Amino acid sequence: MLDPTDSLGSPSPRPKPMPAGSRPVKARPDANPMRLALGAAGLATLSAIAGAIVLPPKPAVYQPVTYGQQAQPAIQYVQLQVGQTAPPGAMVISSSAQPVALAPPAAQRQVIIRTTQSGKVLP
Repeated sequence: MLDPTDSLGSPSPRPKPMPAGSRPVKARPDANPMRLALGAAGLATLSAIAGAIVLPPKPAVYQPVTYGQQAQPAIQYVQLQVGQTAPPGAMVISSSAQPVALAPPAAQRQVIIRTTQSGKVLP
């Protein structure tokens, strides 16, 4: 008869029975590259969020808007050289002329309109 023990006296391991028609289990892919990529992306995100919190926001600078005033056209002064002539339609001012002070704009009266929350104008 066949002795099931080896020379040291321990029983030999039995082979595992495999069901008929089954395939061997495939090895799983290595997860370390994806872990490194996700870790790097997480650090970059954390750095961006921390930078946005720590740095003060830059204020937006807007020009003040006043309603009811007309925009002043820009005046461009050009000094002509000797022998040059002004273009047609241009106003020519002598260099010896005295500067003229402009009158300040007329003060406008404030009008207060009282309304309700729905937008009706109150008397």
